[in-house]
Amino acid sequence: GLYEISGVEVGQHFYWQIGGFQVHAQVLITSWVVIAILLGSAAIAVRNPQTIPTDGQNFFEYVLEFIRDVSKTQIGEEEYGPWVPFIGTLFLFILFLT
Repeated sequence: GLYEISGVEVGQHFYWQIGGFQVHAQVLITSWVVIAILLGSAAIAVRNPQTIPTDGQNFFEYVLEFIRDVSKTQIGEEEYGPWVPFIGTLFLFILFLT
């Protein structure tokens, strides 16, 4: 639990056993925190979409357009559409995880 986390020293790793698998606990915790931050900030920013976007809505629209444009140039004009959510998820997750 939390007591185990407080006892971890620098450079030391600890693992959890989940369903017969050994899971690196720090990576799992960090991943869930990043997921929560991304989902929470997206939900707050776009919960009331406006015709004239607010700062949060403007930021997420810019990010979406950037990911869409990168997908379009790399995959192609006709086939990029279905890939935008997947590429966007990977891009944002890796960006915020590092």
